[in-house]
Amino acid sequence: MTTLLSSQENPVGCDWTVYTFPNGNKASEGCLINGKPEGIWMNYHTNGKIKSQGNRIDHELSGEWLFFDSVGIKIQSVEYVQGIKQGWERTYAGTNENFVIQETPFEGNLKSGLGNEFDENGLLKKSIFYKENLEDGLGKEYAKDGRIISILEFQKGYLRSVQKVNRKDEQGQRNGLWKTWNNRGILKEEGYWSNGVRNGIFKFYKTSGELDYLEKYEWGNLVLDAEETAPVDVRKTYHSNGKIASSSTYSNGVKVGIYREYNQEGAVISGAIFDDDSIIARGITTPQGSKEGTWKHYYPGGELHFEGSYENGLKEGEWKYFAITGELIQRGLYRGGKFHNAWQWYYLDGKVHRKEHYRKGKEDGLFEEWDKSGKQILRGEYESGRRQGEWIQDVNDHKEVGSYLDGEKNGIWIHTYPNGKEQFKGEYTLGVPEGKHTYRSFTGNIQRIERYLGGQKNGKWIYYGPSQSTQQSLEYKDDALIRIDGQKVKIKQPKSTEANRKS
Repeated sequence: MTTLLSSQENPVGCDWTVYTFPNGNKASEGCLINGKPEGIWMNYHTNGKIKSQGNRIDHELSGEWLFFDSVGIKIQSVEYVQGIKQGWERTYAGTNENFVIQETPFEGNLKSGLGNEFDENGLLKKSIFYKENLEDGLGKEYAKDGRIISILEFQKGYLRSVQKVNRKDEQGQRNGLWKTWNNRGILKEEGYWSNGVRNGIFKFYKTSGELDYLEKYEWGNLVLDAEETAPVDVRKTYHSNGKIASSSTYSNGVKVGIYREYNQEGAVISGAIFDDDSIIARGITTPQGSKEGTWKHYYPGGELHFEGSYENGLKEGEWKYFAITGELIQRGLYRGGKFHNAWQWYYLDGKVHRKEHYRKGKEDGLFEEWDKSGKQILRGEYESGRRQGEWIQDVNDHKEVGSYLDGEKNGIWIHTYPNGKEQFKGEYTLGVPEGKHTYRSFTGNIQRIERYLGGQKNGKWIYYGPSQSTQQSLEYKDDALIRIDGQKVKIKQPKSTEANRKS
């Protein structure tokens, strides 16, 4: 049972104020100091059950706020600092308010860091890394015994790849790629299994993460002196003064890894990265492993993929990205390894695909996008990574026009068909649907009307036929269906059991 904060913990000068719904039930209550909320505040559902509660300092949300469903069960907790999400946002199982099913870290109102999802037994199900409110980096999925079974790669909110690992067949035998990590999260071993035995090349790594050695197995048997497991050979050439002139690595006679060239004073002057005797990138890698200066990266066939400069291992200045056929597809500026200022994306025929602006890695300024025919399909403004003000989206079979506030839909939104007739009209408050939402057909006839209060279904939802006659009427209260076509909904109570009586 969640303990609610007491109204006795009020600041000096508190004017305890109660607001009510039209039905007389409390809507919210708390302290007002000079007309502004301060101290403990509680908000309620229309049925009188607690909806949210928490503290305000200097009128701003502060500390942990708790949120409840319409029957009073805790469903979420959010940590705030000066009105901004800072810390953990946790979602709880409706049947057990102390049971976390999802937790996400926030920094400056944006998702930032490693978030986790849990199954119905409290076991870790998925972990995803967030950066600036988007999935960005590696994520993992877990089996019930704690095994990592999928490695997810995200980039700016898009899932780029899924690698299935550590899988077992119906008989419980290992099959496919298996990977293990040490307690610091560094890869220890990887290789393929077939029907429960090692079968193929296995790589073993040092605690630093560097490749240590290889082993080859054939159906569970270690193959000695296999060519594929030949140790890495570092080859160096020297200047006449004894200083290193070049350094490269070979495996089984094939050039792999980092190649460096040095001047007679010992400074790195050029370099490259090889894979299977082919150059995959050109540029300087310092002895400390940091990329510096101009770099060019190549597709496996040798075609230029992208180019730009590094400073202290971070991308800096203009970078360009190319299709495998040579066309420029993206260009923009980096500052300190983050997107900065103007960025543009192009279709293969050279037409502009997208224009956007960044500041310190976050979208900031005008955003525009066009389809391949040159038609603008998206336009709006960002502020510090969040959509603000009016946005227009024109894709597929309709056009959407409405406003955002701090990245959430806010105010009236209208969707229209290509013929100009209204498809949808509804209101939102910080992403939460409010009031009447009306949906219409291509000819303008009403298809259905929905009604919301504070994001919950409240009031009559009406569905219309082609002749505009009512086909069905559903009535809701606090998200619960209470009437169908005017008839009360009867809720069948579960039969009593010994377990129920004991609980």
